[in-house]
Amino acid sequence: MASLYLPFGSTSLPKFAAACSLASLLFTVTASSVLAQEQKGQDQQVNPARKGVDQQVDPAKVDPPKTDPAKVEPAKTDVGVAQPVQAIKFRERPRYVTDPQRMRRTPTIDGVLTDGEWDPFYTIDDGLIKGTVYCNWDDRFLYLAAKTDVAATVLFDVDAGGDGWLRGSDNIEVVVGPPAAIGGAPTVSVRLLDASNSKDTPTWNETGVDPKIIVVAEKVIAGSQILEIAIPKNAGSLVLRPGVNFGVRAEFLPPINAMAFVPTQPFEPHLLLDATMVEARIVSAPGLNPKLTLSDYKCVPGQKLFGTLDLFNQTDLTVKIKSVLWGGEGNSVNTFNTLRDVSVPPVPGLKRGKMQYKTVLPDNLPLGSYILSATVETEDGKRVQSSASIVVVEPIQVQMSAEPNPLTVLGPTKLAVKVDVQSAVPDHWRGDVELIDYPAGWELRNGRKHSLLVDREDAHAVSVFNFQVPSNTPAGNYPLEASVFWKGKTWKVRTSVNVQRTEAPAAAGSTAPPAAPPTAPPAGNK
Repeated sequence: MASLYLPFGSTSLPKFAAACSLASLLFTVTASSVLAQEQKGQDQQVNPARKGVDQQVDPAKVDPPKTDPAKVEPAKTDVGVAQPVQAIKFRERPRYVTDPQRMRRTPTIDGVLTDGEWDPFYTIDDGLIKGTVYCNWDDRFLYLAAKTDVAATVLFDVDAGGDGWLRGSDNIEVVVGPPAAIGGAPTVSVRLLDASNSKDTPTWNETGVDPKIIVVAEKVIAGSQILEIAIPKNAGSLVLRPGVNFGVRAEFLPPINAMAFVPTQPFEPHLLLDATMVEARIVSAPGLNPKLTLSDYKCVPGQKLFGTLDLFNQTDLTVKIKSVLWGGEGNSVNTFNTLRDVSVPPVPGLKRGKMQYKTVLPDNLPLGSYILSATVETEDGKRVQSSASIVVVEPIQVQMSAEPNPLTVLGPTKLAVKVDVQSAVPDHWRGDVELIDYPAGWELRNGRKHSLLVDREDAHAVSVFNFQVPSNTPAGNYPLEASVFWKGKTWKVRTSVNVQRTEAPAAAGSTAPPAAPPTAPPAGNK
């Protein structure tokens, strides 16, 4: 340390003391400023994602800001507890065991997981929140579900095209959180990632899909939460048919309002798990491959259904069959006849064995998807299985229309009322079409009841009722009703005709009589 010598009794001593005091004050202020700047830098390094929230974080565990993980902003839930930041490692593909074959199946969206109703996709067993993810599909919806061991907010990412997250405009992110108020519906947010070639950079589209079209059901039972959702066809270019490849990922987050979730930056890649929509699923054994095919995959109640199981022996040894078990899976147990066949011939080496099955679907079978399985057990203990799904639909779809409509009346006017029947019945459909109600005074020229034939499945036929509408028919809407009868069942259909009036111009040199005031439409004929 440097020293300063002053003679004893010097008159400069007071000035020297004042200078020392000023220097000490300046040193104190400067040191405080430096410490404040260092503390501020440390706070920014430790808490890059939180603003205005005190939190003790180990700096060694903080990810670099450039990774920009998905974050959930601190938010007050309905119980008033602030939730911590939750990071999702979207750049890492989940490493769980999955079954990419996603069967066609129609679960009930009611917040209850019935045995055999859903097919598990994968199980998350290494996070703070553990649970199982489910996935199925049918012609109308992609179905996703999650069962967690505690209440959670669930995020689903879906790459509808299966071509990668940062490609196309078919990438859907759905977040479902707890109700905003006690007793309310779950909160839902939906966004689309648009990474089409026409975009310079990917962008989030927050209005591309209306959250109201997502069917959601959620229940908490004995501490476990069950969430079921259905994403409709064409949402985010979603295509639903056998053979479609797509990507799915689910993440379990602490319970927050779905609107509080902050997505990643649009250019951040999301790695999903691959899946394929199938109508048949195969569990094979080395050298032995089964394949189940059905006579029809879109069926109606009461229909006969035939199945064929091809068993391919890819070894040079004869395979002896112990039994073949046919039956429904899960909620399909009562849909198909259960049959165990023990008289099955062996399958020679490098040959194919063929087994047949038939059943009659119940007449009162509810609409939906059902799965038939054939399980083969060999004499040497091998077990192989093949499953196929059917969808049960209404036998017919009926529509009613009128031509022309609106109808302009100028003198007696012709009107054609059409009843169009679309049939899903195998082979052909024949039924009766009857006009039940039509306006009084309208002349029906070809009878009220017609027989109608649809000559093949997935075709349609039209029954036409020809009317002559009186010239004095007032303007207004006129209802018509028809019924279609087949095998003791009735389908009712309605339409209405909008009648408009225009008066003919009077002939030259003549005086047209005054038009009668309009009256209410007359009662119909029943």
